[in-house]
Amino acid sequence: MSVLIATVGGTESVVKLGFRMMENVEKVILVPGKPFEQVMEKSEIKQGKTRSNPVRKAYELKKSIEDFGAEVEIHEVNPLNFKECLIRIIELIQEQPEGTDVAVNVTGGTKLLSLAAMNAACMCYCKAFYVQEKGSGDIKVDLPSPNSGYFYDIGDQAKKILSYLLDEHKKLKKPVEECSDYELKKFINREIAGGLKVTSQTITNKLQMLEADGLLMSKKGALKNSSGLGKSSVKIWWLTDEGRIYATYFSKKGS
Repeated sequence: MSVLIATVGGTESVVKLGFRMMENVEKVILVPGKPFEQVMEKSEIKQGKTRSNPVRKAYELKKSIEDFGAEVEIHEVNPLNFKECLIRIIELIQEQPEGTDVAVNVTGGTKLLSLAAMNAACMCYCKAFYVQEKGSGDIKVDLPSPNSGYFYDIGDQAKKILSYLLDEHKKLKKPVEECSDYELKKFINREIAGGLKVTSQTITNKLQMLEADGLLMSKKGALKNSSGLGKSSVKIWWLTDEGRIYATYFSKKGS
């Protein structure tokens, strides 16, 4: 079963687009912020500005999404109360049956509501994304959601591998995907091991583990032999976006 949780502000389009960009969504949970008139003193609300009603928008969305065959729930929150938003979204995630694939669209609503939704997704190990509307075509941008337990359980050698790769990433003059195998020479097993002053055999399992956990990506490459005759097959490893988050954290901690 696939469930989409979406924060709702004054714009319907980003919620509709997020729904259409996902496959086989059986239930959509809309989390609109209550109108400011309900959560703020009248004297605190800026006058002369037309404000939409996110709750009303949510009920309009409910009708259009149900037409596509998905079940829809609506849960209102105070969009200016971070703690309330965070707790409610965590509850909504945890209420789903075990094994449910939950994704969170954090595009709509106030900044506090969006941040709360992102935090909830990270804490519950859910996928999170936002919708970027562009003239050339709207896109769904997946947001990395680190597993906080990793900060403590990852192990010293894995931390050193991530930190080493981050340092090498910073030396590149262009994205990894645009680099030749030669330009990525420092990203092969032998060079990584050399940088850590260990043998290649001792890091192979760690590299594979980090790839399985989504922190590294790899590809096969080929580099010229030291003799200049022919090429040798090599494995090239680099950081994913999520891997960069961990690597940056561990580098700063001096791990």
